[in-house]
Amino acid sequence: MKRNLPFIIIGVVFGLAIVAGYWLFSSSKPQTQTYMPTPEASPSNGQADKVVVLSEFGDYQCPPCGALHPELKKIKEKYGNQVRLDFYNFPLTRIHPNALAASQAAVAAKLQGKYWEMHNLLYESQDLWKDATDFKKILRNFALQLQLDLEQFEKDFDSVAVKSVVASDMRRGEALGVTGTPTLFINGQLLDSETLTAEILRAEIDKRLAAN
Repeated sequence: MKRNLPFIIIGVVFGLAIVAGYWLFSSSKPQTQTYMPTPEASPSNGQADKVVVLSEFGDYQCPPCGALHPELKKIKEKYGNQVRLDFYNFPLTRIHPNALAASQAAVAAKLQGKYWEMHNLLYESQDLWKDATDFKKILRNFALQLQLDLEQFEKDFDSVAVKSVVASDMRRGEALGVTGTPTLFINGQLLDSETLTAEILRAEIDKRLAAN
């Protein structure tokens, strides 16, 4: 036994060295963190489990955008919370001199909780103001019609914050390759505006709602 003791000690020391070496090697390796997506929280605001997102880059003075507006309202009425409509300002200022002011008016109205009311009013009265030379006066009347605080509306209209929102929308559109209006995306996928009809749009929505 005594004769084998040195060999046993050497064996134990060698084994400990291997374990220590492995531990040092493992601890020196870069640690990666795996992202595990968590399930989305159950809707608590009345939204449907499946929501199709329609994103429009639009110009309030654009006639095709004006023609699309009632169709999108019908879609919202039909599908309710199954469809979410997102609108991004993309005023074509070179050909529509009042478009930028209209976008600023909608964003300014949003600060008083009346975004969609102003949005709808601008499109539904487009023929009345599209060629107006006193558009700001018309916008003031719209603000009064919507019972906005007029002084606050006019202040917000010219504010850096409102102009920044419009500029941000335009940059977003440019990054996505948007060059004209209306441009529609459904769940992030560009729709062909040349062939798009109300029937095709509804079919695209139904297809995505039926998926999964």
